[in-house]
Amino acid sequence: YEVCKNYKDIPIIVPVDSKGRMTKEAGDFIDGLTTDEANKVIAKRLEETGNLFAIKKMEHQYPHCWRCKEPVLFRATEQWFCSVSDFVDDAVKAIEEVEWIPAWGEDRITAMVRDRSDWCISRQRTWGVPIPIFYCKDCGKEIITRETIDHVSDIFAKEGADAWYAKEAKDLLPDNFVCPHCGSSNFTKENDIMDVWFDSGVTHAAVCESRDYLKWPADMYLEGADQYRGWFQSSLLTAVATKGKAPYRTVVTHGWVVDGEGKKMSKSIGNVIVPEQVIKEYGADILRLWVASSDYHSDIRISKEILKQLSEVYRKIRNTARFILGNIFDFNPNTDMVPYENLEELDKWALYRLNNVIRRVKGFYDKYEFYNIFHTLHNFCV
Repeated sequence: YEVCKNYKDIPIIVPVDSKGRMTKEAGDFIDGLTTDEANKVIAKRLEETGNLFAIKKMEHQYPHCWRCKEPVLFRATEQWFCSVSDFVDDAVKAIEEVEWIPAWGEDRITAMVRDRSDWCISRQRTWGVPIPIFYCKDCGKEIITRETIDHVSDIFAKEGADAWYAKEAKDLLPDNFVCPHCGSSNFTKENDIMDVWFDSGVTHAAVCESRDYLKWPADMYLEGADQYRGWFQSSLLTAVATKGKAPYRTVVTHGWVVDGEGKKMSKSIGNVIVPEQVIKEYGADILRLWVASSDYHSDIRISKEILKQLSEVYRKIRNTARFILGNIFDFNPNTDMVPYENLEELDKWALYRLNNVIRRVKGFYDKYEFYNIFHTLHNFCV
């Protein structure tokens, strides 16, 4: 395929239809067969005609459907693309202006953006946001003009995107509209939908820009580590293409909750821990403390043993606070406050440690390192 692309006179041949069956272009003797059925027939025909050099079965990794577990077929079809290569340098520059937490996120998304090919933004689905493009029935040319896009946008604003499916092509075009290529007034509409990552990627415009109480760019995007290929990247590309800047100032990445052994939680395995059960057994504060104490940059472990240990830490922090409050319940700063120069050395040392804790805690809040806040307070209390 890559070699043939270099030669304009070699057409792209697709002898498989949308249902995974061979077409007449592949030959009458396999027309209508599935690709798996055709493999056997083709091998037999080659053997019968004396053109079979060798046949051997091989096992290799191959993508499969996650629902039916059948292998996925690849076909060359007409699609709509966004030319990322036209602004990839601007995208990399925008990445450098964003604060990535953790810091390795910058290298990860930079490598992905530099190495990616053009973005295929069309999908063959029966649901989703339509691609607002028309085709002339007479000359076959696609029609994408500012006039048609604005007209469809106005209809969607009033009736929603489902209007694309409810109306005929002529009802979605401006009055008396004719093909700019041949002057025809006969049109069809695009059946493909937008890639869902494009939908989520333009939320910075649809949400931040359309609400007076929000601002663009967003202060922070928060999602899982898989979104460097998804939402983080689609948001970045759509923003750089339209505004020349990233749609966020900071990106924070988190891992996933796993069991005590680091295994993915699954109902079939029986290692799922339900929050309601934790609250019932340990109380809501223990669950909150577990969240605050976890380094969410990587996968977060939870088990009964971990919660039991945290419950002991919680009691130490709570009892320390109760002990201090009990000692100062009648303290009146207007009459009982002692000037700093009159304090005992031990009191000055305690204040010094307290101010260090406050300074560190504020720094950890700024860097979204809540787990370090927990450890700092725990060490100070005990």
